[in-house]
Formats: sequence, C-alpha cells, structure tokens
Amino acid sequence: MALMINDNCIACDACLPACPNNAIFDKRSAGEERGYHIGEGQGVDNSIYVITYERCTECVGHFDEPQCASVCPMGDCCVPDPVRAESKEVLLERAERINPNKVIHSDKAWQGVRG
Repeated sequence: MALMINDNCIACDACLPACPNNAIFDKRSAGEERGYHIGEGQGVDNSIYVITYERCTECVGHFDEPQCASVCPMGDCCVPDPVRAESKEVLLERAERINPNKVIHSDKAWQGVRG
C-alpha cells in the first residue's frame, strides 16, 4: 500500500466510496477476509479504516491526487506508508492490472509519489 490510514481516522466513511481501486476497508478483518494484506500494526483493533497495499495505487493513473486524502475531513489520515515507497511506474502497472476495463492515464499522478 503506497498509502495508509493512521490513527487519526474517525471512521467517517468518506474515503471508502472515493477509492477507484476498492482498496479501502472499514475494518482490517474485512480486508483480510477477502484475502488482502494490510500493513503490520494497521487497524489491529478494527476501529479505523485500512488500505490494502495490494490494490492501492495512490490514485496514480486515475486522478492528480489521492482521493482518500482529498475527501478526508481530518486532513491527515491518509498518508504515505513509510514501508512501501513505490514508483509511479509500479503504481501505473498495478492500476492497469487491477482495472483492466478502465482507461488508465499515465499523466495522472500527484507530486508526492515516492520511489
């Protein structure tokens, strides 16, 4: 997951429908039940939303900024995961792989892409 949701999350539900990759889950257990991996230590008490790194593209290929961060009323919940810095190329490839029926725009990326 290039992005993660930190403990500032108030579980407001704004990010869930905003994600173009269906990478956000309202509970860690919900993501894991679907076979996705969640970063170590994230959402362990099932009280905050989580992002699976297997589906997160930081909205690269879709938007000019991560949609979870743009709709978050707290403003500092959806942040770069320090363990998973991924390049624009890796994120674009993932976007194409998990969204084979969507048009992916190689020019759509935010300035915070790392790696």
